[in-house]
Amino acid sequence: MQAKTGITVYPEKCRGCRRCEMACSWNTGGLTNPRMAGIQIWKTEDQGRDLPVFNQTCLDQFCGKEHPEKRGSGIPLCVSTCLFGALKVEEAGENG
Repeated sequence: MQAKTGITVYPEKCRGCRRCEMACSWNTGGLTNPRMAGIQIWKTEDQGRDLPVFNQTCLDQFCGKEHPEKRGSGIPLCVSTCLFGALKVEEAGENG
């Protein structure tokens, strides 16, 4: 049986650039709508920090959107566009 993989969020690395939202919401027509993205960046009011939050569908199943130069890698576009390492694909149990 193959180990389950998932996206691990490192909120301390998020800078709130919203590239992951844009990448997730991109469609083949070249349009984006971050409100339709499976990931949203929430800002915590008390600490002013940015927090990437996925919807349940994204956590349960890979959407299939990949970087054109990395097709077949199994790395979602939202993860590959993150410049700060706030999102990573890891096997279950790999992060502790």
